[in-house]
Amino acid sequence: MNCLHCGDCCLRMSPLTNGSPCPKLKLNGTFYFCSVYENRPYQCYKHKFDSRFCPIGMDVLGLSDPQAAYARIEEGYQRLKELQ
Repeated sequence: MNCLHCGDCCLRMSPLTNGSPCPKLKLNGTFYFCSVYENRPYQCYKHKFDSRFCPIGMDVLGLSDPQAAYARIEEGYQRLKELQ
């Protein structure tokens, strides 16, 4: 499953704070990134759906076209590269 970096899961279900927004979440434009991605909690690592794109992100971002989802993933990848 591809994350669309909408932040919804991290804003609502952080295992670090028992449900309040994750303190490790960083906002970049409309993209949310984990600042400890390589060392993220087990619950975040095992967060999977049986779909190509995260269904929560698709809904939150109002995406229905796979091409739009791929474009968002690519933009997120580019933003991550710039942040490193």
